[in-house]
Amino acid sequence: MKNLNSVFEAYLIGWGVFFLFYVSIAKRTSDLRAEVERLKNALPRGK
Repeated sequence: MKNLNSVFEAYLIGWGVFFLFYVSIAKRTSDLRAEVERLKNALPRGK
């Protein structure tokens, strides 16, 4: 039973790391989209 607890803990840690990685990528993507939008708005209009 002790080994099963270790496997479960490793499984939870793995999912925790994956979740933190996913949140980090989502935040960076959001920041990048906002920066692209800001740069688009800063460009002079051709019309």
